[in-house]
Amino acid sequence: MRMRGPALAATLAVGLALAGCATPADAPTSTQRSATTEVPVSQTPAQSTTTPTTPTPTPTRATPTERSEPSLVGDTANAWAFTPVDDPGAVVLEGSVTRQRAWSTSKVLVAAAFLEDVVDGDPTRLDEQQRAWVARALSESDMDSLLAMRRAISGDRGERMTAILRSVGDERTIAPADREGTMEWRVEDQVLFMAALARGEVVSPATSAYLIAAMQPVESQSWGLGGVGAAAVKGGWLTPTTETRQMGLLDGYAVAVISDAVGPAVLQSDGDDAHVEQLDRLAAMLAERLGAG
Repeated sequence: MRMRGPALAATLAVGLALAGCATPADAPTSTQRSATTEVPVSQTPAQSTTTPTTPTPTPTRATPTERSEPSLVGDTANAWAFTPVDDPGAVVLEGSVTRQRAWSTSKVLVAAAFLEDVVDGDPTRLDEQQRAWVARALSESDMDSLLAMRRAISGDRGERMTAILRSVGDERTIAPADREGTMEWRVEDQVLFMAALARGEVVSPATSAYLIAAMQPVESQSWGLGGVGAAAVKGGWLTPTTETRQMGLLDGYAVAVISDAVGPAVLQSDGDDAHVEQLDRLAAMLAERLGAG
């Protein structure tokens, strides 16, 4: 799953509909008579020689209306959240999914804890093998690389990862020491993490920039947010009956999308299955919503 970095793309134009002219139905005609006063026949005045004029209706134009913007309000099988990178308090959340397990989106959090513990937040101190672990875990969703980083973290890995989440304003998510992919990481909390990453606030500015640069999925996994111009993306998936999700940076926004096993699942290069078609759909809708392009 991906950072959908701090430059997000894809802008779609909003269509305007113009209605035609309307003529007022109660416009008076030359044959109509006033009903306000009755004049006795014996007192009927002489007919006026002035020809009454019929008011000319003023053409009117309907107020242009914007096409309805994409929304997941009321959706119980899909959800998304987004917030401007520079205003993380303005999170928009729509839709709902019962389970929101992190799956491989958690690899970014593991990598952050790895960089903090092993090189004190300075990626320039990573050796060649360590750089390969980060790159493969975040671009290919490689599990062996993830396990190698996890083993290198000293002490209680869960506490270290949870502390990173608390530092960016996530007061709900609790990371376990192992099997962090099964933790519940809600989309509204993921955008807090992504916005902080974009602002250079995860571990250190150098670590944040390094992780964003690594969140560039390989071609076979460049769907969903990766297909609408996200600057950074990390996804998570497992089986045809479990959630598929992504988080990333798109056109100045931190974004996260999730689907509860909607649509067909496609086998990925990591050996697990993802609901690619549905994530493509959600990403396109979100890009339109944000005016990306």
